[in-house]
Amino acid sequence: MVMRAPNRGEMAAVHMPWLAWAACGVLALGLAACQNIAPPKTLGAGARVVNTVAGTSIVRASFNGQGMGGGGGEECCVSLPEQWRPGMTATIEWVVDPSPGVNPGGIRQPPRSKYGSITAEGSRWHEEHEANYVRRKVTMAVPRYEKVSSLVLVFLPCDEVYPLIDSAEQGRVFGGLRGLASSEWDDEVIRRLGAGKVCAASR
Repeated sequence: MVMRAPNRGEMAAVHMPWLAWAACGVLALGLAACQNIAPPKTLGAGARVVNTVAGTSIVRASFNGQGMGGGGGEECCVSLPEQWRPGMTATIEWVVDPSPGVNPGGIRQPPRSKYGSITAEGSRWHEEHEANYVRRKVTMAVPRYEKVSSLVLVFLPCDEVYPLIDSAEQGRVFGGLRGLASSEWDDEVIRRLGAGKVCAASR
């Protein structure tokens, strides 16, 4: 019996199902990859600054480029990923006033004019004062969170900052502190966040 080699049409018919399955596989992998790189869902949340470093004040701060004042009150709003993901990082920048109300040499802010405006002497004082501001920037891992409450940037001794987002964690850090003196409140927040008051350079 003579075996006949399949012609081109028969070969195509044999390979077409396999080609179809291969194409489907590539498409499925592509869709999965698109889902993995899709931007995370975000939501708006309030934001505020908490400064635990005595004798300083936070002038302003930002979280991934989203700015907020340093006065301590909650502002609206910043955009946060709805869900925490492993490897999530944030860039935090802040400006510190190392000596609020006092310039080098112990020179205090001059009084305003009788109409409440800043005098020429006051303008010079402010220029010198702002020249002493300290600017900081850090890119760090975002602590794990389960439920977004708000963003609280807690500034700690030794130029450290801790972004608090999780609702339960905010309750753990700030709960039960009512009635404490300002210094005691700061010390307890520092302790609960596991930070130290003595910096490595000064040990």
